[in-house]
Formats: sequence, structure tokens, C-alpha cells
Amino acid sequence: MGLIGFIISLFAGLFMLIGLIPFLGWMNWFTTLPLGVLAVIFSAIAVGRNRSVLGTAGLVIGIVVLVVAFLRLWIGWGVI
Repeated sequence: MGLIGFIISLFAGLFMLIGLIPFLGWMNWFTTLPLGVLAVIFSAIAVGRNRSVLGTAGLVIGIVVLVVAFLRLWIGWGVI
């Protein structure tokens, strides 16, 4: 579970970076936020079960991605 959460969080980070480009903020709604939530869920399960290092890394990356994506959407009023 930790590896899955880590990989999903890396994909969420990649889509978040693309979503930071002006006029591509709408991508955060369809790619970054769902992948970020999945990454946090899978990573939290891994950390809760066996204190996985990859689970912890995925959890930290997933939370950072979600915070940055929400800030980006807030700045662009959810669209831009």
C-alpha cells in the first residue's frame, strides 16, 4: 500500500505542476485533487498498518500537493 500511495502522490504532483500553468488550473479539479486524495488514503493505510517509509513519504507529498492545489484554485477562483 505504501508503494501505491507513493506512486499516486508522484503522479498527483506531476499534474499539480501542470495545473500551475496559467489557464490550466481547471486540471486540478480533474486530476490533482482526486489523485491527491487517493494518495493520502493509501499512504495513511500503509502508515497505520506497518509504519512504512514509502507510506510516510507518500502521505507528506500527498498533503503538500493537496495544499498547493487548493491554494492555486483559491487564487484563481476555482477556474483559471
